[in-house]
Amino acid sequence: MLNYALLESKIDEYARQFQNAHPFPHLVVDDFLEPTVAEQAYANFPEMEKMDALKDIRQYKAQDPNISNFDPIFGKIIFDHLNAARFLEIVERISGIRDLKPDQKLYAAGLAQSTDGGFLNVHVDNSSHPVQSWYRRINILVYLNPHWSEEKGGHLELWSQNMSELIAILPSFNRMVMFATNKSSWHGHRRVNTPDGDTRKSINIYHFTEESPDGSQYYHVTSFRGRRKERVNQLVYPIDNFVRTAARRLRKRKDEHAVLFKEENEK
Repeated sequence: MLNYALLESKIDEYARQFQNAHPFPHLVVDDFLEPTVAEQAYANFPEMEKMDALKDIRQYKAQDPNISNFDPIFGKIIFDHLNAARFLEIVERISGIRDLKPDQKLYAAGLAQSTDGGFLNVHVDNSSHPVQSWYRRINILVYLNPHWSEEKGGHLELWSQNMSELIAILPSFNRMVMFATNKSSWHGHRRVNTPDGDTRKSINIYHFTEESPDGSQYYHVTSFRGRRKERVNQLVYPIDNFVRTAARRLRKRKDEHAVLFKEENEK
C-alpha cells in the first residue's frame, strides 16, 4: 500500500534531508502511497459532518481517531502499514530515533479535515501519550487533496523557536510530511480558502518512544502561540496555555485532550 520501492531505495537520501532540514528536522515525500490506494482513500474520505468537530480560538477542523467508523482502507493504511514494523524501521533509519512505538489507539490522530475558513494555529503538540509513559517523537501526515492549489491555502507551517524562520508546505495529493516532535517543533496550518466546497484532508499519526527527545522528564499540554502579526493571539495564548496546564495538574481525572506524563505528577 505504501510506495516501499521509493521509500526503501532512498532511505540514506531521506535521512540526510530530514536531519539537515530547517527550522527543525522534517521530510517531504511525494507519491507516498501506491496510486490506486491514494485514489481509494480520497474517494472514501468521510464527510466532515461524520467526524468530530473542533472549533475554538486555537483551531477549526474535524478530527477523528475512530477509524473503524470509516472505510476499511484507512485501517489498512494506518494499522497494516504506518504503524507496522516495516515502516517503523524506515522511519527509525531516516530520523535516527530508535525504538519507536506505534499508537494503536490513535490518540489525537486518525483522520483530519478542514473546510473553508478552517485553520490550526501554531503550536507544539502535547508532549506525551495519555496512557503509556511515552514521549511523542514523530509526526506523520499524509495528504489526500487532488488539484490543491496555492490559492486554496491550508499550507503546513513549520516555525523556528523564535518565529523568525518559516517553511510552508502545500498539502498536495499523496504527499507525506514527517517531522520531529519536541519542545520546539512549532507548526500549524494556514486558513483554508475553498469557497468551492473542497476540504483539506489528511491522515495523521504519531510515533512515540519511552525516552524524551532530550533525555529529561517533562510534560506540557498542546501549547499555542501567535504569529508575529497576531497580536491578540500573542496575548491570549500564553494565558490559555497556563490555565490548561494548571487544570491538568490539579485534576487527577485524565481526559482525551491532555494528560500528565507521569501518574505521580497528578497527585
